[in-house]
Amino acid sequence: MTRSRFFCSGSAFAVALSLGLAGTAYAQDEGVAEVEEVVVTGSFIAGTPEDAALPVDVISSDELQRQGSPSTTDLIKSIPAVQGVAGETNQFRAGQSTGTSNVNLRGLGPLRTLVLLNGRRVAPSPAAGIGIDINLFPVSAIGRVEVLKEGAAATYGSDAIGGVVNFITKKLDGFEVGGQYSLIPGSDGEYSMFANYGWRGERGSVLLSAGYRHRDELPVTERDFAMPDFDVNPGGGWSSFGNPGAYFIPGNAAAGFPTTTRFADPNCAALGNDPRIAASGETCYFQFGRFNNLIEEEDHYQLYGEVNFDLTDSVQFHGEALWASHDVPRENSSPSYAPVTSPTASAGALVPGFFYIPSTNPGLQALLPQLTAAQQAQIAASPLRGIITTGLAWRPYGAGGNPLTGESKHDRRYFEGWRVSGGFKGELENGIGWDVALTYSVNESEISTPDIVTNRLQLALRGLGGPGCNPATGTPGVGPCMWFNPFSTGIARNAATGEVNPNYVAGSPAAQANSREVADWMFEDYGYNSRADLFVADAVVNGKFDSLNLAGGDIGWALGAQYRVQGFERRVNNISNADINPCIEEGVTNCPTSQQFGPLSFFGGLTNQAFDSSVWAVFGELQVPFTDTIDMQLALRHEDYGGNVGSTTNPKIALRWQATDWLALRAAAGSTFRAPPQAQLLPDATTNLTFTSEAGGYRPYDVFGNPNLDPETADTFSLGAIFEMGPVNATLDYWRFDFGNPIGNESGTRMFATLIQGGCNFPAAFLARFTAATATPIGPGAGCTAANVARTRVNTINGAEIQTSGLDGSIVARFDDVWGGRVRVGADVTYVFEYEVGAMMVEGVEVIPANDYAGHSDLTHGSQPQWRGNVYAEYNTGAHNVRWTIRYIDNMIDTRNGSFGGTNIFGLGTSGFPVTGGLVAAGAKIDSFVTHDLTYRGELPWDVTLTAAVINVFDEEPPFARYDLSYDPYTANPLGRYFKIGLTKRF
Repeated sequence: MTRSRFFCSGSAFAVALSLGLAGTAYAQDEGVAEVEEVVVTGSFIAGTPEDAALPVDVISSDELQRQGSPSTTDLIKSIPAVQGVAGETNQFRAGQSTGTSNVNLRGLGPLRTLVLLNGRRVAPSPAAGIGIDINLFPVSAIGRVEVLKEGAAATYGSDAIGGVVNFITKKLDGFEVGGQYSLIPGSDGEYSMFANYGWRGERGSVLLSAGYRHRDELPVTERDFAMPDFDVNPGGGWSSFGNPGAYFIPGNAAAGFPTTTRFADPNCAALGNDPRIAASGETCYFQFGRFNNLIEEEDHYQLYGEVNFDLTDSVQFHGEALWASHDVPRENSSPSYAPVTSPTASAGALVPGFFYIPSTNPGLQALLPQLTAAQQAQIAASPLRGIITTGLAWRPYGAGGNPLTGESKHDRRYFEGWRVSGGFKGELENGIGWDVALTYSVNESEISTPDIVTNRLQLALRGLGGPGCNPATGTPGVGPCMWFNPFSTGIARNAATGEVNPNYVAGSPAAQANSREVADWMFEDYGYNSRADLFVADAVVNGKFDSLNLAGGDIGWALGAQYRVQGFERRVNNISNADINPCIEEGVTNCPTSQQFGPLSFFGGLTNQAFDSSVWAVFGELQVPFTDTIDMQLALRHEDYGGNVGSTTNPKIALRWQATDWLALRAAAGSTFRAPPQAQLLPDATTNLTFTSEAGGYRPYDVFGNPNLDPETADTFSLGAIFEMGPVNATLDYWRFDFGNPIGNESGTRMFATLIQGGCNFPAAFLARFTAATATPIGPGAGCTAANVARTRVNTINGAEIQTSGLDGSIVARFDDVWGGRVRVGADVTYVFEYEVGAMMVEGVEVIPANDYAGHSDLTHGSQPQWRGNVYAEYNTGAHNVRWTIRYIDNMIDTRNGSFGGTNIFGLGTSGFPVTGGLVAAGAKIDSFVTHDLTYRGELPWDVTLTAAVINVFDEEPPFARYDLSYDPYTANPLGRYFKIGLTKRF
């Protein structure tokens, strides 16, 4: 048998014992019979699997069938060493990336995990913070997944700072087709189909694969846990910026029209919302979560082909090509955003920072009889002859739905990628192996998010809306000039739940004022197309020093070089382009700084971008078998990024000692390095929206790049043991990462909370990070209110040091001749000792104290449960396999909206546990999540394989968390018990 000389090494124990996903290395019914053909990620030195000292998990396609053929997202989420994976529902914490999925080893962030396809790099997703989008990988063509759970920058480069995941395609001789369907209550389910063709001859092989997967939407209204009352989860889809909303009756004109009375729309409760008296006055808390989905409709397509051919007896060619896409045609979101920019005087705004609604608006005329006599009298006496409101009290569309869809606002997310890779490898007469390859990949996205144009909304409130109306000459509500009714008097029923408005009169002027035509005119798409591409040239030679024989054999070596160029491009549509439309007033390019937020009411402007960067790297490895029982691996890599980033040299050493026949010890240490991504070096901003408890809803945060970023560094260390005692095999590994200058973003929500809780008594540089919603500047006194903060500037920074460490453990026991078959039981677990992060400082102000986030859920550092594990028992008769799996995710303390010192809305104190004085304590602790899966795989006649599964047998709901959907989508899932069935036919 010919052994691979490239991308190999590893350990028979690493393959057979590092269970990864509860026994992932158990590749075939015959145990590890084909172990020599396993190419384990982690080294470029030629050798057999027995040579390595690396903690690598191998997950075979056979193993995936035994688990019920999980989706790529489900597979990655179930690996205990992975913390916090996007892909379940991305709308609220991974904005504008729905449909994508990623890998996040150790909870260090997806940008610190290197993901490979057949050992080669892939272009990153253009969506910020996603890293590699594994939903674009050819699922049906994957033969195994290898997970290296330690820093590997010395081997692979800076992206591998937290580890490596390598998806490797299968070998196939013949034709196979298959499909799978998941029956999910409350949804039309999920289904997939694929076709693979493989040919293997004496001098080559071919693999062709096509796959399609469809996910149907799962509305929030199908899961009671996702729609709690306000008192249970004020952040669970509730917002104080609603429709029905709240409004203000202006006072004396001589005093600048100060607001004297705030009142809520009287039909708030009738339309299924929650009227309350807040600190600012009457408020209608809007339940926008009902308009969302727990799972969006998605379509995934993949086409893959590869060819391998022996050009001569010593030279082989490998080529592969991939095209894939995923489409989210209508991501359901709130019917409209609350406007955070205010209209200009040119649109008819009479009070700076407010929208003006004249008494002649048909909606207001219909609303007046429903108000109190005192309120009617105040409005009649108002010098403005009308009322005013802001996006901190109201939104244009809410309970009545969006007229353009009849329900939610529909956002569009489309991602498409393609990749080609080709190369030659061979062996010289002197035994030196060589491998050269070129790889080019592209990942593109089209993002479209409807948003209302600020000044158009103000014009429509005055009856001067519509595409055919000339505001300078038109008459309100006459001819092409149309009204917009911002009140409940234009809402017949709640579009999500059906509650009927008793004060709606069909055909009335108030009802007619909310036409589809005026909505279509007010909305424009916040839209842009992005493209990330990557070109890589690889060259590796390897061999052995025959003249330097040690007791354990020859010294193996490898030398290599790599050149890669990564580019990014973004093209913004005109309405979103800050160069074309920098001001609130469309078509105006010269305006005061206070109006330079672009014409859209929620999203700030973007600019076109185009840049690329290149990296040169050289590297070398040695494998030194001192004795038959002691082996050492050395690696050294130098990378040069040029420009302001500079260069880095990273070493690594790994040792393995076969202490006894049943015990082997391994250890590794090294340094890693990650250069700032080019997009984060540009002094440009993107807008994120995040729930902000002090404001009672979502607020925008403008995240700016930083040309002065330094690279981040890390030192890594691991120490492990491998046991083999009869039928029982086990591994235990300690790991540690120490980061310096980690690259990340400031926490906008904690900046906001610090500002308000501190009474705005802060230095001017800190106050300058916040933009006032009104003419009153932000500072101590009248300007220090959450309602006066329109936007917050967040910078990309080199943050405080991070130290994290923990244990990975796995055990498997196999027993033959049990009831005529074989039994296998096993467990795989990860425990995090610490995830310590230094204090976060912004302009000299501490916004987050130094914390240990192990066992906590936090916006900045994600969900970090201390324990994660899988336990399983499996019975196999050759033709039939049945498995029961228990999956455990530990409880967490929720510190997202507070800190370890002081009290937040969860009622948390310095200990992290509830204290008196908070608003409520429910949700301070996110309970553990324990689920049971039952799966079956059977080999039927006519070369048919049947897989069937009951996932979450006992129908466990995800533990309550004070997230937008009332659960943590990065550790749990909202599906409940569901059923899967799949068939594969081979020809």
